Amino acid sequence: MSDVSYTPHMKQISYRAMRSILAATVVAGLSVACSEENEPQSKNSRGSWGSRELPVTTAQIQRAPLIDTIKSVGTARAQQSVTLYPESAGVVSYAKLAPDMPVSKGATLLKLDDRDQTLAVRQAEVELQEAKRMLQRYVSLNATEANIPQSTIDTAQSGVDLAEIRLSQRQVELSRRQITAPFSGRIGITDVEIGDRVDTSTMVTTLDDRSVLLVDFTVPESFIGKIVEGLQVHARQWESPDDNAMGTIVAVDSRVDSTTRAFRARAALDNSADNLRPGMAFEIDASIAKGDYLSVPELAVQWGADGPYVWSAIDDRAQRSPVEMVRRVDGRMLIRGDIVEGQRVILEGIQSVRPGMKINDLSATQISAKPKADDAASNRQGS
Repeated sequence: MSDVSYTPHMKQISYRAMRSILAATVVAGLSVACSEENEPQSKNSRGSWGSRELPVTTAQIQRAPLIDTIKSVGTARAQQSVTLYPESAGVVSYAKLAPDMPVSKGATLLKLDDRDQTLAVRQAEVELQEAKRMLQRYVSLNATEANIPQSTIDTAQSGVDLAEIRLSQRQVELSRRQITAPFSGRIGITDVEIGDRVDTSTMVTTLDDRSVLLVDFTVPESFIGKIVEGLQVHARQWESPDDNAMGTIVAVDSRVDSTTRAFRARAALDNSADNLRPGMAFEIDASIAKGDYLSVPELAVQWGADGPYVWSAIDDRAQRSPVEMVRRVDGRMLIRGDIVEGQRVILEGIQSVRPGMKINDLSATQISAKPKADDAASNRQGS
């Protein structure tokens, strides 16, 4: 080996290099120390979902009925309605046919000239009296031991029976010379007047009992068993939407139309105020309750890969609860699921919610603060 000799210049360079290495080592050590001191603080700053409170707003789960509504259109008719025709031909001698006039059952509305028929009845009455006197004479003679054959008495009895039949026939013919009201109601407009000659094809007038109106309407076959007698319905006038009346189902058809797949139902509308008329069009609105379901605002229902769900708040913790949607009704959703009435579901802040996360229910805070404010206001008023 050869000896190496160090000059003063080389010694100076080595000294500088060692100083640089030492400085670098110190800096690295300080960096590691600072890093170790800051690491616990960083971990604490991240925290976990369980220790952080997320502000949210909630709403209470309610229970609401599910109601199906059926709308159909029908035409009203009178409870009883008839068109009156004379039963025989003749000249009108009496008429009480003022339009829309109320009449009672049995009231005489029209008479035809009945002089011939009246005389025929009188003649039949006389013949009957004569036949009865003859029969009585034979019976009285037999009581005094007169020898009157039984056949003679039988013939006299037959004469009485025939006379009674003739009298009944004449009375029927006389009754056909007038028209009486078959039920109480109101008369329609007529063109028949006293002195007119009419026959059995002449329409005299109409008679309607409109104290109750009947409205027939059709219902889809899916509602069989739900539209039943006694069900209450709303009837809205087609030309007057603000005029509503209550009605009751009084009849349901026994079969479904194979063409329309619908069946016919009949509703009765009370018209004791006499402000409705036969022939008017009505929209029938029937409501059918199909049970009660849990109800939440639409915002509470979210969709995931496995279907709809809600975030429920249980002991200030968020819990994801799968649900089944039934129907949307007036801004709320009717649902089924493993939740109960009275629980609260999260409405706002849902995007940041995770299962088990601690939440700060702002809605509950506002609800609890309101009674305190009311108490304070009442105390101030009392003082």
